[in-house]
Amino acid sequence: MVNDEKSKLRALNEISSIDITLEFDRILERILDFTCKTMNAHSGTIMLVDEADGELKMVASYRLGPDYIEKVYKAAEKAGAQIASGPSGSVLETGKYYSVPNVYNEPKVKPWLHLAKELGFSAQIFVPMKRGTKVTGLLNIYMADPHHFTDEEVDFLTIAASQTASVVQNAMICTRLKDNIHELKQYEEQLEEKIKGAYKGLFDSEAKYRELFDNAHEGISVTDINGRFLSINKTGLKIFGCTSDQIIGTTFFEWLSKDSVDIALNFLKRLQSGEITEQQVIREIIRPNREHRWIEVKIRVIKEYDRIIGFHSMINDITEKKDMELKLRYYNEKLRMSYEKLKIAEVKYRDLFENASDGIYIHDVDGYFIKINKVGLEMFGCPGEEIIGSHLSEWFSPVSVEIVNEIIKDLVSGKTIDKPAILEVVRKDGELRLGEIKVKPVNYDDKITEVYGIIRDVTEKNRLEQKLAEYHEQIEQAYEDLKEAHRAKTEFISNIAHELLTPLTSIKGYTELITDKKIGEINNDQKEKLQIILRNTDQLIVLIHNLSIVAELENNILELQIKSVSINETIIKILKDIQPQLEGKKISLVQDIHTLPEIEGDEEKLATVLLNLIINAIKFTPENGKIAITAVEEGDSIKISISDTGTGIPADKLPFIFDRFHQVYGTSSRKYGGVGLGLIISKEIIGMHNGIIWAESDENGSTFNIVLPKNN
Repeated sequence: MVNDEKSKLRALNEISSIDITLEFDRILERILDFTCKTMNAHSGTIMLVDEADGELKMVASYRLGPDYIEKVYKAAEKAGAQIASGPSGSVLETGKYYSVPNVYNEPKVKPWLHLAKELGFSAQIFVPMKRGTKVTGLLNIYMADPHHFTDEEVDFLTIAASQTASVVQNAMICTRLKDNIHELKQYEEQLEEKIKGAYKGLFDSEAKYRELFDNAHEGISVTDINGRFLSINKTGLKIFGCTSDQIIGTTFFEWLSKDSVDIALNFLKRLQSGEITEQQVIREIIRPNREHRWIEVKIRVIKEYDRIIGFHSMINDITEKKDMELKLRYYNEKLRMSYEKLKIAEVKYRDLFENASDGIYIHDVDGYFIKINKVGLEMFGCPGEEIIGSHLSEWFSPVSVEIVNEIIKDLVSGKTIDKPAILEVVRKDGELRLGEIKVKPVNYDDKITEVYGIIRDVTEKNRLEQKLAEYHEQIEQAYEDLKEAHRAKTEFISNIAHELLTPLTSIKGYTELITDKKIGEINNDQKEKLQIILRNTDQLIVLIHNLSIVAELENNILELQIKSVSINETIIKILKDIQPQLEGKKISLVQDIHTLPEIEGDEEKLATVLLNLIINAIKFTPENGKIAITAVEEGDSIKISISDTGTGIPADKLPFIFDRFHQVYGTSSRKYGGVGLGLIISKEIIGMHNGIIWAESDENGSTFNIVLPKNN
C-alpha cells in the first residue's frame, strides 16, 4: 500500500532531483530505491527500449540479487520466449500499465514463475515510461503477497514512471556529453600532434550535437539575453505546437499565459543580472490553436568571456503529469473525506447497532457468535460474555438449529434469503421464545466470511395473531349468520307487506264506496269518520309500499320500468289521491305547474317519490297551512319543487335527512309519526333516473327540489 501523500510527493521530488551526472547504474538504483520504499514493495526492475535495435531490455533490478537479470534471460531462453512476450510486451504495445495481482494465476509470466517462488514475490505491476506518446521503458514493481493495485497506487507509479523517463533520458544525454567531453580532452592533450584530427572530431561532435539537439526527446531551445528564440529543436516545436517560422524571432513571453508573464519577466531580470545562473521553473503556455499546456523548463545562462549572452533551455511537456498530480490531490482529498465520513458512519452505526429496537447479531459461517447488541442479549436472557464465542446450537431448539444450518448453507452457496424465518429461542433460564430472524451475508474479497442477522421477539405477536385468527373466524361466522338474518328479515318484510297490502286495498275500496254513497246514504258525521279511515288507509298503503321498495333496495333487485312519462298527469293523479288529507288538515294548495314534455322514466317509482314528498309536506304543515307545488322546464331538465309552511328542519339535521331510517326529531317525539323511509327511497329512485334531489329549510318551512333530465 502506498504511504501518505507527503511520502509520495517526497519520492517524486527525489526522483526528479537525482543528479544525472552520477553513474547510470547508480541513477537507476536510486529511482528503484525511492519507488519501492514508498510502495512498501518487495523489489523492482527497470527495462529500457534500446534506441539502436528497438529491443526491450532489463537494465536494473532492486533487492533481487546481482544475478537476477541473467536469470531472467536464461529462463526466457529455456522457455523459448522473448522478454517482450510477457506483460512487459503488452505495456510496450498498448502504452498502458499491466497489473498482475497474483503471478500464479497469470499465464504470461509462466516462464519466470520459478523465479517468483525462489525470490518470494507474488504480485507485479508494469508501468510505461513515456516521452510524449512513445514508450521508452518500463518501471516494474513487485509485491511480496498477492495484491490488487489501487487507483491511487497506479496514479503514483504513472507519475514516477514519467519522471523516471525524463531522468533516464537526461542521464543518457549527460553520459553522451561526458563521452564527448572526454574525447575533447583527449584531443586537447594531443592538440599539437593531431590538430587536423581534432578539427575533424570537433566537426563530428558538432554533427552529433546537432543530431542530438534535433532528435532529443526533450525540447531544447536557445534564446538571446532578452528571451528571443534563436533556435529550437523538433521536440520543442511539438511542445509549442508550431513551426520553426512561427517561433524563431518571437520572445518566450509571447507564448505564456497572462498569469505566467509577470513571474517570467521577474525571473528573466534575475538571470540577466547574474543573481542566478540556472533555474528549473514551470510555466503555462498557449499554443497557436489556443490550447493551454504546462511545461517544465530548466534554464542555464550562456556566457561569452564572462558576459551573459543568452540562455539554454531544456523543455518538457508536463501537462499530463500536472493533471496527474491534480488528480492525485483530488483522490487524496476524496480519500481523506471518505475516511472522515467512514469514522462518522462507524459512530452512527455503533449507536444504531447498540440502541436498535430489534436484536442484531453477527456470527461466522461456522455458526459462532461474534457480536450482539443489548436487545439481542435480552432476547437470549444472558450477558454478552456468555454468548460471544458460543455456538448457535446452544440457543435454539433442535428443529430451529436445523433451519439455521440450512440458512447458513444457502448463504454460503450464494442463494439470497428474502423470507424471514421463525425460530424457537431457548433462553438461559430455559424459557422458550419465538424469534423472527432476517439474515444477510457479509462479503470480503468475494467470499462470505460472516452472517449479519436481525432477530425480533414475536412470541406475543404470534399469540395475538392466533387469537386474532380465532376472532376472525368467529366474526366471519357471525357475519354469515347476520347475512342470513338480514335475508330472512327482508323476506319477512316483503311477505308481510304483500299480505297487508291486499286487505288494505279492499278496506280502502269499500270505504270509498260508502263515502260516495254508492251503497246507501250516510250522514256528515259518518262521512267525516270514513274520510279519517281513508286517510289512515292511504298512509298505511304508502308505508307498506315504501317497505317493499326498501326491501328491493337492500337486495339490489329494484328495477325501473322505463317508458314515456307525463309528469303533468302524474301530479294530477297524486293530488286527487291526497285530496282527503289536504281537506282533513284544511291545508291550501298553490300550484304553478307548467305544461311539461314527457320524459323517459318509471312512472310508478316517480309517482312514489312525489307522493312521499307531498305526504311529508302535509305531515309537517299545521292546520290552515299552505303547500306550494311548482313544475317548470329548465334547459335540458325538469325541476319540481314542493314547499310547505311547516316547522322547518334544524340546520344541524339538514345534511342527514336522506340517510336511511333518519328522523329529524328522533325518538324523543312521535308527534309526526313515520319511520324515515320516504326520503331515502326518494333519493335512490331519483338517482336511478340520473337526477338530483335536495332540501332547503328555515323557520318558515321547507322546500324539496327535484331535477330530472328530459332524456336519460
